[in-house]
Amino acid sequence: MNYKAIILFLCFLVFFGKPSPTSILELRTSYLAKKNISTSTFLQTQFDERDAVIKNLILFESYLDKDDFENAFVYYELLKSCFPINQIVNFRLGEYYFKQKNFVEAKKYFEECVKNDAQFHEARKYLSYICFKIKDYEQAFKHSRILSYFKPDKDVLRIYDHVRNRNEFNNFSEIKFTKIKKLMTNTSVLVNVGISTKDNGRLMKIDCVKFFVSGDFEIFDDKNKKVLVCNGGEKNLWTIVYRTRLGQFGIILPHHNKEIRRNTKYLIVKPKNEKSTIVIYEYKWFKNSFIQNKEYRGEIVIKQLKDQIVVINKVKLDEYLYSVVAGEIGKDKPYEALKTQAVVARTVALYRKKTKTHKYFDVCSGQHCQVYDGVKKESEEVIDAVNSTVGEVIVKDNFFANLFFHANCGGLAKKCWTKNELIVDIINKDCDTENLYYWYLFPPALNCQPSEYVHAGFSRWVRIVGKNVLEKYLNEKYKIGRLKNIQIVSRDVNYYVKKIKIVGTKKTVILSKEHLIRNIVPLGPLRSTSFIIEFNKNVDKYYFIGAGWGHGVGMCQSGVSNLAKRGENYINIIKHYYPDCEIKKIY
Repeated sequence: MNYKAIILFLCFLVFFGKPSPTSILELRTSYLAKKNISTSTFLQTQFDERDAVIKNLILFESYLDKDDFENAFVYYELLKSCFPINQIVNFRLGEYYFKQKNFVEAKKYFEECVKNDAQFHEARKYLSYICFKIKDYEQAFKHSRILSYFKPDKDVLRIYDHVRNRNEFNNFSEIKFTKIKKLMTNTSVLVNVGISTKDNGRLMKIDCVKFFVSGDFEIFDDKNKKVLVCNGGEKNLWTIVYRTRLGQFGIILPHHNKEIRRNTKYLIVKPKNEKSTIVIYEYKWFKNSFIQNKEYRGEIVIKQLKDQIVVINKVKLDEYLYSVVAGEIGKDKPYEALKTQAVVARTVALYRKKTKTHKYFDVCSGQHCQVYDGVKKESEEVIDAVNSTVGEVIVKDNFFANLFFHANCGGLAKKCWTKNELIVDIINKDCDTENLYYWYLFPPALNCQPSEYVHAGFSRWVRIVGKNVLEKYLNEKYKIGRLKNIQIVSRDVNYYVKKIKIVGTKKTVILSKEHLIRNIVPLGPLRSTSFIIEFNKNVDKYYFIGAGWGHGVGMCQSGVSNLAKRGENYINIIKHYYPDCEIKKIY
């Protein structure tokens, strides 16, 4: 080899010795790792439609990282309709304007994030702060109140407490009672619903409840002895508090500085008229306040448990379902979908009542059992759907079937956890480890896909968490030291994350339980364990990009809605999801 040839060879090694990434996913990985990518790389490569979208995302973020807003916005325009990628670009533009203190512009992009997915709480946190700064106190209260359920940081709590105590807040919630229809049948059984519970079924720590009753009512003790005859109405706010030191209940009368005390294990609030409703306005634990403003049928039982109380709504099963069906699947769904949910929800309630799932009541009011928010969730169509299926339940081997359902499977459903399996795996043939990234960003046609009845954020979602925020949160739980990495270790046959590894300087933690994996981020859990993770080193943020909402076991409610939309009746839909069961009328 002569001298010139050697020089040419060395020059070739310098400039071309390390092959540049060719696939769009390699380019995405290079960008995330903070490696320089020449724009000429994109010009020299032909991309298909999906890869072109990812290319636009890389260029959008690259330009924004360099504060080149003009070029970044060109690619934003190309991406703003590409869900769920537009969640990333909207969030990043919101942060861009927020850092410039252009709160009006920032608010628009963060509102898009929350509009697409109400559980994009990182965007909601920005909105709570922005609304407070621009003195939109009603919206600031709305956003900070939602975040207050998830142990937010001091800034959010400060906004929540400040806005709640402002004079403007007094006008936010006027008590308006609902006129309800009485249940037509007298055969419906009674259920005891724990309404002072968290989403996971555990009890809220409270010692006081404040409430309104639409009509006159009576209060009874544990010996069914009448304690007090009371006046209802929207101006009479009643308070029942448990005095731990005295071991007594205190009933505080409205408009009077007077308290009636009783030694009793529980108190029962009984409206005199069956058409009366009870508004649980607020729970308290010392100085901590939890505004509820939820309206219920039936009676309210306030039970003492050591140093706290539990609040229970005693209500007829089918009246309970008027709210549950709407709360679980939504009152705007097709009629056959509502009937499907009514039969399933009735079965779930009776199964849990029979098997004594909870110690102090039959079912809780959160996602642990079934979402129950009272009268305000009801609608004429839901009531009709419940009444038209009255007494119908799903049975297997002549016993209430142990049914599971979830909001959206994202295209992947799982087997039941119990030995008595009622459904089979549903694995979409387009989903495999090689194109998993595309599966999340560009989902194929699915039963549960977005439609007029299925919100986009149910099927695909994005959460974006700063590394420093995540590090602080994980240290509170696991004492990991500095966060080095988060890795998905394994997935099950349906590609739900089975095991995840958190690597810190002090400790490495392996999580394998579903609820722990979903709670890997602050400000509320991930919608499901079906997700991928990106770490963007350019901005020190983790991107969690996922599919579906819920555990993925049993009936997919989004699939139910779309099947009903296509003309399937509730019997066929139930058979589709629970093929080994039958429908039986028991009352």
